[in-house]
Amino acid sequence: GTNGCVNFMEQIIPVNPTPVANAGPDKVVLEGGFVTLTPVLINGIPVTYLWSPSTGLNNPNIAAAVASPTEDITYTLTVTSDKGCTTNDQVYVEVLKKPNIPNIFSPNGDGVHDQWEIQYLSSYPGCTVDIYNRYGQLIFHSVGYNTPWDGTVNGKQVPVGTYYYIVDPKNGRSKMSGYVDVIR
Repeated sequence: GTNGCVNFMEQIIPVNPTPVANAGPDKVVLEGGFVTLTPVLINGIPVTYLWSPSTGLNNPNIAAAVASPTEDITYTLTVTSDKGCTTNDQVYVEVLKKPNIPNIFSPNGDGVHDQWEIQYLSSYPGCTVDIYNRYGQLIFHSVGYNTPWDGTVNGKQVPVGTYYYIVDPKNGRSKMSGYVDVIR
């Protein structure tokens, strides 16, 4: 100080480590199925895990929770150290719904049901769709289903009648087969 006195004090300040949350990669699950969430585990410091929302989880208080959601959902993982330091990360779980295949459509140009729209099939990018006439001849083939069948073959309308299909969604789902009636 200005009076020539010197004084000092030492103090050790502990710095508590903050855990780094990593909820792991996004997941895909078949409707009605389950998937295990795979966060990166924290080593070296005691931590607790909490998933939210708890919808569709077997136990939101464990790292490797099992999820069986009915709709697409984003889970948030909160990791808390024994000193109260927290961090969080998110993981997205996509639910692949079973394709809903109609058995009739009317490609007559009226703007209503002019294409054979298969609900939820767009979430199966590697799917295949094959359509056969009554003689067993393949008349339509698609890998992916970005463009629904419009009831034509080589640009010409197919006759009114019953056609048979095999849809292979892949991604763990079984092939589906049946018929579709074309009406006008």
